[in-house]
Amino acid sequence: MTTSDKWILASASPRRKEILAGIGLAFQVDPSLDPEPAEKPGETPSAYAVRAAKEKAFKVAAKYPSGLVIGADTIVVIGNHILGKPASTEEAREMLGRLDGHWHEVITGICLYDIARQRSRSEFCISRVHFRRLNAQEIEWYLAKGEYRDKAGAYGIQGYASVFIDRIEGCFFNVVGFPVSTFYGLCLQMGINILQ
Repeated sequence: MTTSDKWILASASPRRKEILAGIGLAFQVDPSLDPEPAEKPGETPSAYAVRAAKEKAFKVAAKYPSGLVIGADTIVVIGNHILGKPASTEEAREMLGRLDGHWHEVITGICLYDIARQRSRSEFCISRVHFRRLNAQEIEWYLAKGEYRDKAGAYGIQGYASVFIDRIEGCFFNVVGFPVSTFYGLCLQMGINILQ
């Protein structure tokens, strides 16, 4: 079906806005301002990412009578340990030290919620990213740029940190913060045509 419902992005991420605008989607931004949910015992990282995306979508959807809400949450995982957004420069330094010379996973959970019809679909996307070996000077250079702020895992692949990444397996846009092909798949599942 084609839809005249308005799209609502429940995120303030400039990367997500750029990606959605890049496919020609007209949407408004109304981010969920709730803090990130706590992990539940025994919960897998992918289940956590999907749950966080759902919570964001449902929270924003409660404010509208209709519309299509997009919720998303991106996490960085190394050794089954979730690296969130660093609270300080020291925490960012520690995270970069853990990523140094290793593979890690970037997982984005996406929830698409149709408010009027009260139905939703959700999915997650996993990409693997490898950091080359870093020295202390490189890490301090990156920290001085300030790019680590508000970034899961303390880095942004589309910025200065691109010089640290020598391999990636999976969806690049997922690592940026929004796997657009996964989103398109959810639209197809719900019978929504975004190719207009």
